[in-house]
Amino acid sequence: MDAQVSHPPRVSYRTLLIPRARRRLVVTGALSRLPLAGAGVAIVLAAGGATHSYGLAGTASALYVIAASVMAPLHARRMDRMGQRRVLLVAGTAQAAAFASLMLVCRTPGWWQVPGIITAAAVAGAAQVDIGSAVRARWAHAVPDRVSQQTAFLLESVVDELMFILAPMAITAVTSAQSWAAPAVVLLGPAVGWLLLAGQTGTAPPPLGKGGAHPAGRRPTTMAGSRALVAAFVGIGAYLGSIEILLVALADADGEPYWAGYALAAWALGSAAAALLAGPHLGRLAPERVFVPAMAWMTGCGLLLPLAGPKLPLVIACFLAGIGAAPSLSSGFSLLGRRTAGASEGMSWASSGMGAGTTIGAFSGGWLADRTGSGAAFWLCVVFGAAALTIAWRATSGGDAGTAAQPSA
Repeated sequence: MDAQVSHPPRVSYRTLLIPRARRRLVVTGALSRLPLAGAGVAIVLAAGGATHSYGLAGTASALYVIAASVMAPLHARRMDRMGQRRVLLVAGTAQAAAFASLMLVCRTPGWWQVPGIITAAAVAGAAQVDIGSAVRARWAHAVPDRVSQQTAFLLESVVDELMFILAPMAITAVTSAQSWAAPAVVLLGPAVGWLLLAGQTGTAPPPLGKGGAHPAGRRPTTMAGSRALVAAFVGIGAYLGSIEILLVALADADGEPYWAGYALAAWALGSAAAALLAGPHLGRLAPERVFVPAMAWMTGCGLLLPLAGPKLPLVIACFLAGIGAAPSLSSGFSLLGRRTAGASEGMSWASSGMGAGTTIGAFSGGWLADRTGSGAAFWLCVVFGAAALTIAWRATSGGDAGTAAQPSA
């Protein structure tokens, strides 16, 4: 019995995706992520091209991010209580209309253009649903056993990385013809992806009702017991955000900005490779056993960044650090989904925490890059990573950790 618990059989991606409904979920989830992966870029390109003011474009993009960070957990709570279909249809209609309005005001100059851009960006952000959390909540319902869930979450990490690579490329291609049309790419997310996802009722988790009770009669731990995990996600976001801004800033200062793109692509490749190649094996482990070691790997490899120097060594360091990204994030999502009354809400708080941390990391990293201009600035990333690792260790090894091991009713 003990051997079965400690060494459960692995679930391959091929086995996981045998049912057609699950394959549709992966494809639809990828399409639905377009706003998450590319809205910021689309807003900056459309607004900047229309007004020739990237200060205004940056403000509009920031308003989108702020509104999305505030509203995404509320949307997730409504999805848990009322079901995903209604929320996806209403929010999808609102966001599609907002992106269409943004394209219209960017195409037609006039006194209304600036307030129109600001309003459309804010409304689009307020309507943003954390699709990654919604899809993972569907997996948690569709595959009740822990090993399959963990493997599915790692598969979703691959989808995340893929869309964050493809979406900006597609937006840039559209913008080369007409800058105002940049939001057309991300509009496909709510207009098509969310609509299709709302129609996939077979994978949708049942609503919990206003009281938030678990369908089986047991109510899991609320967010009060998971604040340390959310704080760990804030630290992860600060770690990643500082790395991104420092890569761009330092590569640009060296006169070779394209190396930042290579390094970021290497990070994504390392993360996706870890999830693709090791996902079924990592899925056999309890998330508590993956979260901290994966974060330790990611943070430890971050020590290479201030020592790597420019160009190829820095790209290799990013690839190695990226290997720990997908396992740490997927296991963290799994822990929060199990510790909260609603899976969507818990995982959405993780995404919002990462967003807040990314803002902190980008601001502090940019400030430091302006004052140092050297690879020593990467020590800031190491500090953020060490803080996130410490919080994660305390969150999974203290008294709160026991809530994650509660058996399902």
